[in-house]
Amino acid sequence: MKFKFLAAAGFAAFLYSCDDSTTGIGNFVADADEIEAYAKTYNVDTKTVLVKDIAPEGLYSRTSSAYLGKITDEDFGEFTTDFITQVYCPEDFAYPETLTKITSTTLELYYHSYYGDSVAPMQASVKLLRNDTGIIDDGKHPDIYYTTYTPEDYVYPEVIGQKDYAAYDNSVSDSVRYATDDNGDLTYYPNITIDLSNQTVPQEIGSGNFNQYIFDKYKENPENFKDGASFINNVLSGFYVYNTSGEGSVLYIQDIWLRTRFEYTMKDSEGNDSIVEGSTAFAASKEIYMRTRLQNDEKLEEFTGAGHSNETYLKTPAGLWTEVTLPLQDIYDELSTDTLNSVSLSFTKYKDTIEGKERELEMGTPQYLLLIRKNEVKDFFENNQNADNQTSFLASYNSSSNTYTFSSLNRLISHIFSEIRNSEERPADWDKLLLIPVQIERESESTNSSTEAQIIGISHDLEVNSARLFRGNDDNPLQATVIYTRPHEE
Repeated sequence: MKFKFLAAAGFAAFLYSCDDSTTGIGNFVADADEIEAYAKTYNVDTKTVLVKDIAPEGLYSRTSSAYLGKITDEDFGEFTTDFITQVYCPEDFAYPETLTKITSTTLELYYHSYYGDSVAPMQASVKLLRNDTGIIDDGKHPDIYYTTYTPEDYVYPEVIGQKDYAAYDNSVSDSVRYATDDNGDLTYYPNITIDLSNQTVPQEIGSGNFNQYIFDKYKENPENFKDGASFINNVLSGFYVYNTSGEGSVLYIQDIWLRTRFEYTMKDSEGNDSIVEGSTAFAASKEIYMRTRLQNDEKLEEFTGAGHSNETYLKTPAGLWTEVTLPLQDIYDELSTDTLNSVSLSFTKYKDTIEGKERELEMGTPQYLLLIRKNEVKDFFENNQNADNQTSFLASYNSSSNTYTFSSLNRLISHIFSEIRNSEERPADWDKLLLIPVQIERESESTNSSTEAQIIGISHDLEVNSARLFRGNDDNPLQATVIYTRPHEE
């Protein structure tokens, strides 16, 4: 594959789409008639790195989405995922005063999509979080949201529910699956419903089955249900949901509900007591503690070796990133008295995940990539930062050209040079960036219907995706394009 730089295109980019805030390495003021523009390319080095080597604690993943399942990929190896979640009561929640019984308790996992074999037989199991886990979710302990943990540190040993399932539920009729409301939206939401009703609660928290336990805790003190914190501290600390058997699919779970159905009495028109049925659901959300565990096997290490010298890889979740080394010293040595108007870098994605191989099941393509300084990754995600186009940059996948393009990197280079200009020593990784697949969150509604809604959140991509990127070689290197100006020399 050949990627050729076209000088004319570079100058066109400068003339018609120049960065609106050019940055200078040198310091000068010159009349516009005395400034000449130039284009130059610099070779960029990239390599594949293991996420676990960069972030041994895993990824920071405070999110309202969860992931469940197990797959063994022919190239990337085995991957499993499970999660811990809490649920909360609405403020001032109350059952009817004449509550007589809880008739069922179910944990419901609703998923919007999945990766893998739609009919692979799977089994999910549930354990209850201990009430002495030491989880302090006050915003001051970001470590509780990383994607590595030991479940035994958090849960009671008893299994309190199990459910066999497949990602595509053949027991659901087409009339139900494709039913729509008055707006034409589908009304069926794929889900795994795990019945906890007749399961015995751990003896450390009470006795009897879940239905009776919920009923007793409410009758004991309705204040146990007055809000989320009260419910978590006094009734149910949360759940650990994991794969027990089977492999072949990973579910992308969007909504989690603990639903109780109940009976209460009310007077009919003749003044007699009648039994009425009702239901209520306690939800998981981003404001309540949720943590996903991600485990990849060691097969991923093969992608960091010499067998992939002309390419780099991205593999989500928590698998492979691409490290980018910019030729900053060369740029500084050659352009130290010039002004950088634009620095752009494009990464081209190969069509095939593995060169020369047709895979039975292709993974998805990362839709957004974050390019960020290597030493700023941890703070970026923990502090819920947005790409600032100075030390962090966001690019979307262009399916027409199979590329991710980053522009305005002149701002990054100028920022780095301002840090090191007066220092003879270079900090560790001063010239290194990471290419990280991410998901974005936008405002629910744009204030201007003619423009795209503003990005309000960036988080790690935790779905099963991959990309093989052009790395270049001696004959055809990966290059950054620099457009710069300098004063006219008399």
